[in-house]
Amino acid sequence: MNLNNVRYDWAIGLWRQMRENFWVAEKLDISQDVNDYCNLTPAERRAFEGILSYLTFLDSVQVMNIPNIKLPITAPELHMTFSEQQSQEALHDQSYQYMIETIIPSDHRNQVYDFWREDHILRERCKFIASLYQQYVDDPTEEHYFIALMADYLLEGIYFYNGFIFYYNLASRQLMPGSADIFKMINR
Repeated sequence: MNLNNVRYDWAIGLWRQMRENFWVAEKLDISQDVNDYCNLTPAERRAFEGILSYLTFLDSVQVMNIPNIKLPITAPELHMTFSEQQSQEALHDQSYQYMIETIIPSDHRNQVYDFWREDHILRERCKFIASLYQQYVDDPTEEHYFIALMADYLLEGIYFYNGFIFYYNLASRQLMPGSADIFKMINR
């Protein structure tokens, strides 16, 4: 691969920008969040846990789906960007795990990981988005590829941002600032 002679120059710039966005969740201080979590209302704790579980599922799906999306693409510079996205999705997933393992009491963590499975609404949302990706895996037609790409836009452009807003709302009330900082880094 000669990165000085590629068909899609923009992909190299995008890949470099993506590489510059690397960060480590454990370097962000979420110690106040541990105390704030105990002071959240039961409804706020439920939302905190449910959204975190949902986002964990969504990024897990992204990690698994990106290789399928990049499969028909032949340009190496585009493969690099997809590989970097896959790495960053794994980083996001690890960031949620850091939050769960640090903020949530140890005897309750597995319930948070499984929240999306137990909550009917979250389970249906997860099944919906995963089914759009699975269509392409099961039957890799152009139409299913397009649907998988649209699912990716839905997931990245709507689902994630809707989840992030809750944490930004808490931070605007001086609650859970470390969690909001993690989501700001993910937003980058």
